Amino acid sequence: MKDYGQFCGLAKAGGVLGERWSLLILRDLSIGPRRFKDLLEGLPGIPTSVLTTRLRELQSASVIHRTAQDRPGGGVLYGLTPHGHGLLPILDAIGRWGAATMVSPADDDVITDASLAAALRAAFRPGAVRVATTYAVHAGPASAWAIVEPDRAIVGEGEPGGPPDLTIRAGPQLRLLLAGRMTPADALSSGAVRHTGPPAAFDDFIRAFHVPLADTAGIP
Repeated sequence: MKDYGQFCGLAKAGGVLGERWSLLILRDLSIGPRRFKDLLEGLPGIPTSVLTTRLRELQSASVIHRTAQDRPGGGVLYGLTPHGHGLLPILDAIGRWGAATMVSPADDDVITDASLAAALRAAFRPGAVRVATTYAVHAGPASAWAIVEPDRAIVGEGEPGGPPDLTIRAGPQLRLLLAGRMTPADALSSGAVRHTGPPAAFDDFIRAFHVPLADTAGIP
């Protein structure tokens, strides 16, 4: 890890978080514990040697820990330590900051289940819904779920454990919808977004997961 040689919290944090792939490893672990194989499959493009090194560095920094699974052949699980869990609001804030300039994915950009789940968690706005609602969201090949309550959202990857109140299927235009750059009526009429469930739950979803685009007018 980098050492900037300064007695400064930001410098120390940069030494832990600033290495390539570190933030994405922590993003995936923030959704839940994972085996090495799971991390490798969920981070397309990361070299095995780099993942090994980053996990060792993050463990040395007391951000993650290793736990041997009890069941035979279970292997080792990587998860966040209490110190690592303190990063969740920071990861969410960085995610919102990065999403503020995201309009549409490049041809080689991928969306994973974990990245979609983390994006939902980062985008959540308390107070947007009045009753607990379970959402299943499918964005291209990625799937995630969110259980939304008035003051919090619990997210996960894949399918929810029970029947969702609303299922959303969308392509890249979902980003424009949640940024307020596409109206719900246009999204639905064009087929860019489809949903199964009460229209009111869809309206709540748009309010609960709104992340505006940054105003970059006049910036070269």
